[in-house]
Amino acid sequence: MTKCQVVAIFEPKPEFLDEVRALLNEVAVGVRTENGCLFYDLFQAIDGRLWFIEAWESRELWQEHNGAPSVARIKAGIEGKLVVPVDVHEMYAA
Repeated sequence: MTKCQVVAIFEPKPEFLDEVRALLNEVAVGVRTENGCLFYDLFQAIDGRLWFIEAWESRELWQEHNGAPSVARIKAGIEGKLVVPVDVHEMYAA
């Protein structure tokens, strides 16, 4: 299996930054216990964007995560609160 690394960038509207950050931090606690999760950490860039840096044991396990209740909760919680859709980058060692 090849390790899957992912960066997901969220750009909340300024008035929703605190709310979106709190939601993502709360959901992250549970995601870290999902099958195949190696790490799942949230960072805030100086421009206010929120970046999830994550790694999964395989692409299949990451895709499993994408269908998990945690992702559904994120999607519901950020609806209408972002400047642009979430920007997801899936990567593998070169």
